[in-house]
Amino acid sequence: MRILLSELSRRRVFRVAGIYGIVAWVMAEVADVVFPALQLPEWTVTFVIALLILGFPIAMVFAWVFDIGPQGIERTEPLAHRAKGIPAFERLAYLLLLAAAMAGLGYLLLPGFLPGFLPGSGSSGPEAGPRDSIAVLPFANLSQDGADDYFSDGMSEELLNLLARVPGLRVAARTSSFAYKDRNVDIRQVARELGVETVLEGSVRRSGDRVRITAQLIDAKTGYHMWSNTYDRELADIFAVQDDISAEIVKALQGELSGEESPETVVRAAPPTENVEAYQLYLQARHQWKRRGEGPVRRSIELLDQALALDPEFARAYAGLAAAYVVLPGYSGEEMEPLNEKAAAAARQALARDPNLAEAHAVLAEIDSTAGRWTDAEAGFFFATSMDPNDATSRQWYSLLLRRTGRLEAAMEQARAALELDPTSPVVNSNMAATYMTLGYDEKALSYRQTAVDLGLDVSRTGGEVEMIAAMRAGDLETFRQLLEKGKTEDGPSDAFIDAIIAVSQDQSRWPELEAVIEAEELPVDGRFGLNLFLGRPAKALEIALALPEPVAADLSTMWLPEAAAMRRLPGFAQLAERLGLLDYWKQYGWPDDCRPAADGIQCGFASLAARL
Repeated sequence: MRILLSELSRRRVFRVAGIYGIVAWVMAEVADVVFPALQLPEWTVTFVIALLILGFPIAMVFAWVFDIGPQGIERTEPLAHRAKGIPAFERLAYLLLLAAAMAGLGYLLLPGFLPGFLPGSGSSGPEAGPRDSIAVLPFANLSQDGADDYFSDGMSEELLNLLARVPGLRVAARTSSFAYKDRNVDIRQVARELGVETVLEGSVRRSGDRVRITAQLIDAKTGYHMWSNTYDRELADIFAVQDDISAEIVKALQGELSGEESPETVVRAAPPTENVEAYQLYLQARHQWKRRGEGPVRRSIELLDQALALDPEFARAYAGLAAAYVVLPGYSGEEMEPLNEKAAAAARQALARDPNLAEAHAVLAEIDSTAGRWTDAEAGFFFATSMDPNDATSRQWYSLLLRRTGRLEAAMEQARAALELDPTSPVVNSNMAATYMTLGYDEKALSYRQTAVDLGLDVSRTGGEVEMIAAMRAGDLETFRQLLEKGKTEDGPSDAFIDAIIAVSQDQSRWPELEAVIEAEELPVDGRFGLNLFLGRPAKALEIALALPEPVAADLSTMWLPEAAAMRRLPGFAQLAERLGLLDYWKQYGWPDDCRPAADGIQCGFASLAARL
């Protein structure tokens, strides 16, 4: 055998085999990517790979017989002592080596070529973790019209939503997966960052009323395809294609999932609409809504209105309309109540047509939460998170309810659940920052806030509350002043207001100066409440809150900050809690972390979550 290996090395067979393997792998990868884009049948990729495998022994024979020298291609002469020929056993050994090399090449180009014998080619083996999680990457838009991005993105999201219904399958949230759009990132890196074992990717090409969809499921550990297929269909069949793809994925993962459901369980009973044009308008609207900002959200409302004009029974379009109206005040600065009324009406229309739409339940719960209807909000979020446990937005909104009601431990739990589902969402990271700020963990709050900004958080209307509170707590008045000045608008704060706040933070005797500015500039009641809490007047803050004819209408969320601990210990706090409607809610769902029931309603000042973290 040693003689044979020496002869193979002399004839440069090993070098040719290595070069052939690399070139074959590159050609197979190029075919796998380019052929679907050229709308070539799927079998053409397999045909190329088969030719590459069959060409290998031919290349090895030529490598043995010929060599490239100074005179060009020349026949390799045998050594003098082997001029009579090669022994039979060496010929057999060479053939065996060739067969093994062909098997290796086949395994490289076609995972599963030797099922059951090579690691990763059949089952994952006892040491491999179960493939019970998936990320759906945005499908590439290969249509001539770049504006068709909404359609390819919508296709990806529809598949994500279908797969999220499969018991035992964890699905990375949409925002996290779509963070990789138009980025050339290795699949194994994507899987590591999203914490999944499999990745679905593909492409969409539209031409008139026809659509060609290519999808491939990839094992993140090996980078090899577990399943792939190409669908050439009429646009009207788009829902059937989505169902087919999701069912095939469940089949591929069947042995890995904890549920016993058949692949057919992921197929919806009926398409969301029979009107393909309305469906395309819906996809365009969702594309705009996810961009956020006042302009895109308003555009999404226009598109959804057009979709509903084509199909007045389109439940998901009503749910999308509700979600658009409920977030619009945060970007437009409009009054919340009129837009919430429109959101609630749209959500009820959606639920009248499909009672299982989690998004509509979440919108109604968020409206109840902002209106102080705490028990209704709690029930609504229970429905929403039960129907769609993988929806990060529902959990983020639920954490806001829990933070508003002082249940900070539960709020942190829901905020972390949202972050786990959607780690690259700027809104979810911003919510984590606010939750840590409420607990007094400024370093963590600032870290999550910076992450949110880096991910594209719209800071035009989110202000710099986290940064300002952290600066005030640290006694860094210069940074506090800079942040206030940075946030100056035509409506305030004025230089006089900023100077007065700085003065009071250094000398409590200068409160009359600040109060004069507050009256002159007509600072809203919730702002006065927060200022008195932060600047050391808890009794005055409580007096302001109790004087409100409808305290629920004001934003009193700062009452759960560490700075408000002294106010929560005052006898009048129980009266404020009752006027806010919180006592009945707490009796039913649990008390705030540092409070307990008492004869007058509630007593606070016990160990808080901040002390236990």
